[in-house]
Amino acid sequence: MPHHRALALAVTLLLPTAALAGPPAKSAGARASLDHGVKPRSIGSPTTGHLIGGSHLDEGPHLRVVPAYAQGDVRWGLPQLVGMVNRAGRAVRRQYPDAVLSVGHLSRKGGGEIDHHASHESGRDVDIGFYVRNGAGKPVLESRFIAFAADGAAPSMPGAHFDDARNWALVTALVSDPSARVTHVFVAAPLRARLLAHADRVAAPQALRARAAELMAQPRGALPHDDHFHVRIGCPSGMDRCIEQPQIAHHQASITRSRPAARPAPPAHPTSPAAPGTPKVGSRAGDAEPAPRLAPVVDGLDSALVVTPIGPVLDSTPKATPPAPLDDVDGTVGPSHSD
Repeated sequence: MPHHRALALAVTLLLPTAALAGPPAKSAGARASLDHGVKPRSIGSPTTGHLIGGSHLDEGPHLRVVPAYAQGDVRWGLPQLVGMVNRAGRAVRRQYPDAVLSVGHLSRKGGGEIDHHASHESGRDVDIGFYVRNGAGKPVLESRFIAFAADGAAPSMPGAHFDDARNWALVTALVSDPSARVTHVFVAAPLRARLLAHADRVAAPQALRARAAELMAQPRGALPHDDHFHVRIGCPSGMDRCIEQPQIAHHQASITRSRPAARPAPPAHPTSPAAPGTPKVGSRAGDAEPAPRLAPVVDGLDSALVVTPIGPVLDSTPKATPPAPLDDVDGTVGPSHSD
């Protein structure tokens, strides 16, 4: 066979394979699911579960991983969750071309326990930082989540402001997502009020406002979620081993494991109160180094690590015994002021 005909035949035989392969997958999670035929599944509940065939959240012009939470590649989730986060980031960027969504933890590649969390185990949870602006209205992209007060100011960062417009656009995209069923958007009550007030000012549709008001909540007996949204989606249809609600018994056990060791009883007439203990946070095998814990563990229903002090928001005054954990919809332990 002439050389040029042999070459043409080889090209013809290769074309169908290339066409079927399509464009290169953008994430290791997507490649794993396609190459091995793994059906994505969320097994168990957010507080005691694991993830099979998850998708990986990748950065892009519309989305970044906040540096403080990048360690350990905790960026895996059900395709519905990862797709929702990408769609939300793109939706906000279409309205505000300078907007970049800031993302913290999702789940590990196979799910399971994560330091500083008692949820995020089954690929259905994601921590999303607030959109932040400066006095000129320009975006602020910090290396960690920033806590905000009721007036929209950031006590730890003078000049930074909670961006009502962009954060409402984000909530709108999340609660309206066509493929993922959002069940909870945990956020501090004063910030929830700001967002709903902004929705009123811009005359957002009543049905949208009602839906957002239903889903946004500050967890009871927990850290306030004043520096990020914690978003959870429900079990997708057909995942019969996915458990919708967190396992309360596991939540109780997580609190027990994470609570500082009991201190001896104080003397009958102490001369000064003892400072709260600040136990060292351990790290998983493979992590670069343990991160500092900034406050004693308190009983709470969700958490995300904050790796630097929050300044005047933190109070070093000894606190009373934290409230007992409540039978709530979320189930995590908070190691720091702002979750």
